[in-house]
Amino acid sequence: MKRRQFLKGALYGTGGAMVAFGGFGTLTRLDPRNAEAAANDSEKTVYSACEMCRNQCPIAVHVKNGKVVKVDGHPDDPAMGGSLCGRGQAGPSLLYDPQRIKKPMIRTGARGEGKFKEVSWNEAYQYISDQLKKVIDKSGAESVALASRKGPHDLFFRTIGQGIGTPNMFSHEATCPMTRSVALDTTFGTEGISADYGNTKYLISLSRNWFEGIHVPQAKAVMKALNNGAKMVILDPRFSVSASKGEWMPIKATTELAFVMAMANIMINENLYDKDFVAQYVEGFDQWAEAVKDKTPEWAAQETGLAREDIVRVTREFAAAKPHAILDFGWRTALTTNDFQLRRAIMMVNMMIGNFEVAGGYYQNKVASVLKSFPEQAGYALPLGGLKRPAFPKPAKPRIDNTGVKGTPGQIIPAYDGGVGQIPISILTGKPYPIQAWLVHRFNPIITLGNSEQTIEAIKKLDFILTCDVYMTDTAYYSDVVLPENTYLERFEQVYDMSGLTPKYVLRQPAVSSVYADTKPHWQIYKELGEKMGLSKFFPYQTIEEVLNQQLTPAGLTLDQMKEKGFWIPSGMKPFYVRSTDPKAALPLIATKSKKIEFFSEEVEEATKEGIPVYVKHPQPEEGTFRFVQGKVAVHTNAGTANVPVLNELMSTNSLWINTVSANKLGIKDGDDIIISSGKFEHKGKAKVTEGIRPDTVFAYHGFGRISPELKRAYGKGINVNKLVTGQLGTVANSVTSMDFVTLKKA
Repeated sequence: MKRRQFLKGALYGTGGAMVAFGGFGTLTRLDPRNAEAAANDSEKTVYSACEMCRNQCPIAVHVKNGKVVKVDGHPDDPAMGGSLCGRGQAGPSLLYDPQRIKKPMIRTGARGEGKFKEVSWNEAYQYISDQLKKVIDKSGAESVALASRKGPHDLFFRTIGQGIGTPNMFSHEATCPMTRSVALDTTFGTEGISADYGNTKYLISLSRNWFEGIHVPQAKAVMKALNNGAKMVILDPRFSVSASKGEWMPIKATTELAFVMAMANIMINENLYDKDFVAQYVEGFDQWAEAVKDKTPEWAAQETGLAREDIVRVTREFAAAKPHAILDFGWRTALTTNDFQLRRAIMMVNMMIGNFEVAGGYYQNKVASVLKSFPEQAGYALPLGGLKRPAFPKPAKPRIDNTGVKGTPGQIIPAYDGGVGQIPISILTGKPYPIQAWLVHRFNPIITLGNSEQTIEAIKKLDFILTCDVYMTDTAYYSDVVLPENTYLERFEQVYDMSGLTPKYVLRQPAVSSVYADTKPHWQIYKELGEKMGLSKFFPYQTIEEVLNQQLTPAGLTLDQMKEKGFWIPSGMKPFYVRSTDPKAALPLIATKSKKIEFFSEEVEEATKEGIPVYVKHPQPEEGTFRFVQGKVAVHTNAGTANVPVLNELMSTNSLWINTVSANKLGIKDGDDIIISSGKFEHKGKAKVTEGIRPDTVFAYHGFGRISPELKRAYGKGINVNKLVTGQLGTVANSVTSMDFVTLKKA
């Protein structure tokens, strides 16, 4: 089977006799002619949830003779319809990879030297406990930081942090959707807002790339809309796969807010907005109108590099499609220091066309607690229960990142997430106090945070660092202890609430037992570590099934019920939009102080002194320099999959996209070796010369340039994009920005 054929199936879903992964990443085909022979073998299908990215897509795992041979999207999940992306289909390749970490390891050489010894779990737990006790006795529990990729594991991982009393626990969100989440929370009173792509008639994206940064249900929904005649406009400095499916407008990076504010200006001046919706549901529209009154299309054209006529035309088309139109709020949104205000402004323009709680617009996720506000819907679902535990000790000091501190931008950062980019800064500067131990779960800050060299320098300064992962990642390679977690195909996790237009609960369950016997699930790892540390009372269960039953019983569900299908949605409930039949229906779900959708926010004003979005003019590249941007590719997930055998075979490296005109000026040809410089940092790479990018911009896919020699397939291949960005933090949400200026020369 050719790679091109595989990719087509991976991107657009599978069905029938398609690709299966067996062995260690070998591509094989299921032959219908062997159906009779297969029937005589031991076969089963286990319904579970994927973890090849963080989207938790429901999947069907096909097991033959005790071995996973194929993974599909769940055929009964309406959002999946049997489809699955290439990463999800590569799950078995990860599962059976001989390069996985197989036993606990303790460092024996210098940090970053790569010398480790295999130890027993008990020895590893004792060593971790002893090292953390030394740090806590010397500097207090607050000197221990925890960071993880956000997910179900946090319930158990964070119990360690909560048990010792540190306030410094972080998710990866500041490197991805944090500014969007905070913008939604300050505008609607919740971040649980989603877009109904499948029913929209007009879709505008500001660099969102559904067909490479794949979220399967969303990608399918966008394709459904396009197939039904919707128009899509992509504003992106690069001609992405998504741009190829619609109208491409090559905007200057960092100027998106100018475009959005000009849209509002045009809609107000031409009376294109929904006055009734604004009057009933919006707080602060007059301040917004004042803020955009001088943000004319002529001004925006100068800022963005787009034609005035195109800005006006697209705005009019968008408004004409109201309310079934979407100006997309983005995904990985930590792009510039002012990104938070961009995401707020995006939602303000959306609300100007009244596209909230209607088909083809935005809606609040219909979790069970939301349904309580609507008597006709309330009986369809009950909330999941929580794990019963004793109260945790109160931290002695505030967090290092100002989260929750009034009168500072940290006031509006979600306490659960924090600003993870602050950890290396606090290690190196000792401000507001030093972090001296770092516990890391399924997160790779050396590759994920900006300024990789700074992160390495910080890690070398620590008294102790622990990493728990499936591979010897770049951060694990610099760690004192590395613990081997088993994969999502080998473990249970607590039920996950994935509600959208209806409630939806998803279970991850093992398809096979542990391939490598000395790997463990995270719930067991942190329970056993906690017991070694004297924290047993915070882990009041013996099995994961006990935890699952505590969740499911209050919701009126059983574990057997969840195991049968892997997910649950209420029978008979149809997708629910509050305003579908009554455009003036009350919106009791808005949880802001004013109980309205807040264009002007007193909370944001208190935190930032900018209660209404303010345009910030970012520097543009001078002659001889380029704006460096980055993005995602369909067959990889950030820093997580570069070493997965079949995905590495499909794409083992990245190149730097450069415009043909710019390349000619520098004497660079397609495929040439080049040197990319950003301040004191240099990186070798290869050039991809193309018309599909602005002349003042260069681009590379994220997740390559790995520095752990134990990632044997990925090591040293491609460009580590975060070696070339400064790691500057956003003014709100401590978001880790992902753009910078670079220069190029032929190697």
